[in-house]
Amino acid sequence: MKNLLLALLLISGWSSANERLQTALDASQARDFPTAIVQLQDMLAQEADRDVLFHLARVQHQAGAFSDAADTLDTLHEAYPGDADAWYLQALVNLSLVQEVSLFKKVGMAKQTLAAFEEAVKLDPNHINARYGIFAFYANAPSIAGGDLEKARALQPDLHRRDAGFGAMADALLLSKADDLEAAEAAYLDAIRLLDRAGPHFALAQFYLQTEQWDKVLPEIESFHEKEKRWWDPDITVAHLIAARANAQLGREAQARELATLALDMSPTDQIRDLLEETLNEL
Repeated sequence: MKNLLLALLLISGWSSANERLQTALDASQARDFPTAIVQLQDMLAQEADRDVLFHLARVQHQAGAFSDAADTLDTLHEAYPGDADAWYLQALVNLSLVQEVSLFKKVGMAKQTLAAFEEAVKLDPNHINARYGIFAFYANAPSIAGGDLEKARALQPDLHRRDAGFGAMADALLLSKADDLEAAEAAYLDAIRLLDRAGPHFALAQFYLQTEQWDKVLPEIESFHEKEKRWWDPDITVAHLIAARANAQLGREAQARELATLALDMSPTDQIRDLLEETLNEL
């Protein structure tokens, strides 16, 4: 009887913690980031649970509290050193911090981003997002920070072997770098077909925006909103920003203003807020 009572108490305690975590995640989903963060921090005051630490860092990152997210991840790495997803999130946080640190520190932060992607792969060789992150870093970063198109090209076949969808994404990025826009578009469409979720639609919308194919941006953003999203996908406020800018270029000022204003009301990060306000000022 004593053992049964103990088991019931343990189950009850786990259920209560699980419910509190879900409540915090619901607040985050509703974009009430301050409430979510306080609730997660209250849970941590009782126990340094892996999931609570991870979600706290994730929500802090989404809220634009990048330094706080980095501090939370330091605690997570110390308590759970073998967590590949934590290192992948670290890389995303570092990427955001690159935009905030002084010019003097940008190169060092960029290299820390690459190192975090590499640590995730070291811990989990099958972590395809981290492998693609390494590829994209080499493809996109300036040479002074470690960018190297030849290294990116060398990683391309391995991505194809591991995941056809990520291989198509790699093709698209390198083809766009080579200004082969028709082939790049075809590769992005392949990635959309193979992966069938929100992220590739965002990448294609971004490609259309960069290549000034304004009318093609909006359907991809609509698909981004409609399809399944993962925690690492771009924030919805960034999607609204891209759609607002495409509408502005198409002369649809009312729609652009509506989308930018909507995004401003959704607690964007300071970086995105500045771009949204810039978009509104240009209308």
